Amino acid sequence: MLIDSLPSIAACLADALRRLGRPEIRVEDVRPFIGPPIEETAASLMGTDDPGEIARFVGLYRERYARTCTQETLPAAGLYEVLEELRERWPLAVATSKPEVYARQILEALGVAGMFVDGGICGRSLALDRADKAGVVARVVALMDGAQGLVMVGDREHDVIGAAAHGVPTIGVLHGAGSREELERAGARWICEDLRGLPELVRGIDAGVV
Repeated sequence: MLIDSLPSIAACLADALRRLGRPEIRVEDVRPFIGPPIEETAASLMGTDDPGEIARFVGLYRERYARTCTQETLPAAGLYEVLEELRERWPLAVATSKPEVYARQILEALGVAGMFVDGGICGRSLALDRADKAGVVARVVALMDGAQGLVMVGDREHDVIGAAAHGVPTIGVLHGAGSREELERAGARWICEDLRGLPELVRGIDAGVV
């Protein structure tokens, strides 16, 4: 929810499908595939659970993504100001289903990597093991010495479910890939229209008034 991954992911999915001789995916159909592990996306788009076919797709996807993700990934509106305001009062960390190596590169390119606590950019490995969001959240919980006081901010059901596995409540934001219905159905405790609304909402949560 910190970034707009749609242009980058759409281009890389289309490139992988084209190189495999498959019909390209339209940009307007990409949003459901932003958030889940790339193995799930590959299986869905290829219509197979064959590990070899999935690995081939992911290899082509990552070949382009590694070259272009820092140029094609955009900051969410208000990213710099909001992170600056939040980090003045609370320690911040990232829990993403992206491979950690790419998440670090993107956040460094956007100039915000230093706004998170040391070791606080946590993502998946490059292994095609279908690791879920809960595993990444577990690393952040350990880094922060427990779940007490933590709040997840996310835009997909995977964020809500992964955080709930550790007793962490979620703020669902609506500027990303997920809908209000999806986030509420997954159990998001609060809903925020966009990134710029976070500081006020988090202050209210911290004060126990929302």
